[in-house]
Amino acid sequence: MRLLRSLSSRLVFNWVVISLIAFFTVPATVLLPLAAFGVDDVGYVRLEGHTVKRARVIVMHAVRKTPEGRLRIEPTPELRDYMARNPRFRFAAFDARTGEAFAGSSQELVDYFSSQLGKLEMLGATFHILGDDDPDSRGSARMVRTPLGRFGTIVYGAQFHWDDMLFWLYNYPTTANVLAYLPLCAALSLVALVVVRRSLTPLRVSAAKLAEIDLDSLDRRVPTADMPSEVLPFVEALNGALERVGAGVARQRRFIANSAHELRTPIAILRTRLDQLDDTPIKQELERDSLRIQTILEQLMVLAQVEERAKTCAAPQLDLGEAVLTVTADYTPIALRAGRRLAFEPPPTPVVARAYEWALESVVGNLVANALRAEPPGGAVVVRVTADAVVEVEDHGEGVEPACRETIFEPFWRKSEATPGAGLGLAIAQELMEKLSGRIWVEETPGGGATFKLAFAKVD
Repeated sequence: MRLLRSLSSRLVFNWVVISLIAFFTVPATVLLPLAAFGVDDVGYVRLEGHTVKRARVIVMHAVRKTPEGRLRIEPTPELRDYMARNPRFRFAAFDARTGEAFAGSSQELVDYFSSQLGKLEMLGATFHILGDDDPDSRGSARMVRTPLGRFGTIVYGAQFHWDDMLFWLYNYPTTANVLAYLPLCAALSLVALVVVRRSLTPLRVSAAKLAEIDLDSLDRRVPTADMPSEVLPFVEALNGALERVGAGVARQRRFIANSAHELRTPIAILRTRLDQLDDTPIKQELERDSLRIQTILEQLMVLAQVEERAKTCAAPQLDLGEAVLTVTADYTPIALRAGRRLAFEPPPTPVVARAYEWALESVVGNLVANALRAEPPGGAVVVRVTADAVVEVEDHGEGVEPACRETIFEPFWRKSEATPGAGLGLAIAQELMEKLSGRIWVEETPGGGATFKLAFAKVD
């Protein structure tokens, strides 16, 4: 059941089941040992005291009505068998109003109680006859209700047998005992629920701490203070897993950063050699390709630096308009050589945001380079900075379909196999913006095209 998926519900349910079993096995688990060893105030009962209920039931079942309408005790097979197993067993039954004993009753017991029969309301009494040779013999006097009416019963002298305990266990769940168990069960279940929930508080606290851990906080650990010893190995194993994952991620980041750094030199040599070639269409394509590779490498380098610095301090403040203007100016010659134009629209007033200048240059440069490739020949890419610290890079190309506006930021995503590039630029840009507590998204340019937007943390 869905309810039992909760650990608290399972524990309380198991507690109810166990308490139910414990309550209705009290005769075997508690009363029998106490009587057998004569512990404390229960010692006067003895084991023989636990036979009286079965003996009384056998006598009740042996009461028959005669043709004259009188009641008597018949020697039924069950009664005869019980008497054979208990040679000292005596019994009697009597009218509740007159005290008259039924025929078939033990005369000895009738003589003992004759002066009191009909005078006392025998709700239930256990007794021992003084002078009896067996000091452990016990008897019971009790009024009972049967289909033949209400009458009194007296049994005495039965010996304890193990099947008497089975009989007692079978007949113990009476209506009275069940009604007594229900409020006890409710109280114990409430206590169990409170105790369990309080005991699981460290787990809930640890879960909240664990939910805060991501790739930028793999150095955190789940606290083990006040953790139950049964759960402690699991938490320690989880902390060990976090430590191994953190070490693996750190190695990957160092590898990427070192690889990007090592590749900067051959890329710079390649661009130098391209500059020495004659100006041909092939040269222009090679320059665009080398620039794309260089941009990705620079982004990887920037990402590694931002990750390291973010651990110790917040990003510095900078003039967003001036920083974006610098990037736009750097890409203007590239745009002109590609037959496009770059337009810059500054904010109405200076806008201060939190960002690393070299990180901003990397992200904005990547978007400008993409926009120049998407812009039709002769068109203009517009770079805009708004008053709310949002940078917009607007082109008028084919645009991005609504269904792809989330997936384009996935690593290695490309519109088609014919699309140039590795599909890493936007994925790195998104990760950089997350490191800077900002975000990146794309919208449709009015009239057609794509407008990429970068939202930075504005400083008021």
